[in-house]
Amino acid sequence: MTYQVKALGVNTNSRAELNDLYGSVVLETLNLERNFYNAISKVANTSDRYGFRVRTAANPTADSYEELDIIGTGNVTRQRHYAEMKLTKVGVEVSGLEMASAAGGGGIGDIWAEEMRVAAEDFAVEIDEQLTAGAAPASSNDMTGLQYLVDSTGVYFDVADRAAAGYEWACANEESTAEDLSISRMRQMIKTNVVDGANLANSVFWTHPTQADKYKDLIQDLQRTVPVSGRVGYEGVMSLDGIPIMTDIRITETEMYCLDMGTMKLAVLQPPVVEALPEPKDAQAAFIKMYAQAVCTLPKVNYKKTALTT
Repeated sequence: MTYQVKALGVNTNSRAELNDLYGSVVLETLNLERNFYNAISKVANTSDRYGFRVRTAANPTADSYEELDIIGTGNVTRQRHYAEMKLTKVGVEVSGLEMASAAGGGGIGDIWAEEMRVAAEDFAVEIDEQLTAGAAPASSNDMTGLQYLVDSTGVYFDVADRAAAGYEWACANEESTAEDLSISRMRQMIKTNVVDGANLANSVFWTHPTQADKYKDLIQDLQRTVPVSGRVGYEGVMSLDGIPIMTDIRITETEMYCLDMGTMKLAVLQPPVVEALPEPKDAQAAFIKMYAQAVCTLPKVNYKKTALTT
């Protein structure tokens, strides 16, 4: 039996073919910015919930012993917790008339491809906005973000009270005194996290560009030298005591985080993909979707500073 190979056309694409055409555009757009979405570790998930285990107590048998003592055994205490997947999307629809007009004289050509491109940009913005915001998973369809994950009070997924006995691991470090950004405060953030068990090698400051500019002003006086060129300002990623300082315009302007990025995860059930939508009208329709949820497996080794002056 002979089969005829079907031409790859926009109006006749199957779902797989549509993603083959535009999926790479979506991924490239998501990876274009240097933001929190691109920095957070992605982990594969196979369920509508993401489960993670938290160590809450050390092995009690860690101790010195005498010759010929009977060796007692034990293990660490762990809790298992769950975070529900969240669905994120952007829909695209272009009428047949609009596509025909765009292909004519004075038009932009392939209006469908253009709409897919700008939809991917809007999708990227939406994802990063959610990951830096504070949506509560029980009452919002949004993914949880930094303001919720790194907090000292309230519910944490299936934990009713972060500060309750046995759940202190879910209670992040937080400071809310209204003040200017200072190097001493940033060092206090680092030290507090390390004392609570943060890994310095994974630590990163995240803040709004406004606070990054404040930091530049702080260290400007410390680094005055005789100018040898007309170039002014700082190059590359800034850091304090070896901890990089990263910026994201979607982080609240008055906040700064010191994060152990090893504890920050984006659990992904469905990576970003393009799928066709049934369309009874004279139009082409599709949408970009992702099933994912952000978690912090150990909030107590992370720090949130709020109420910074601008």
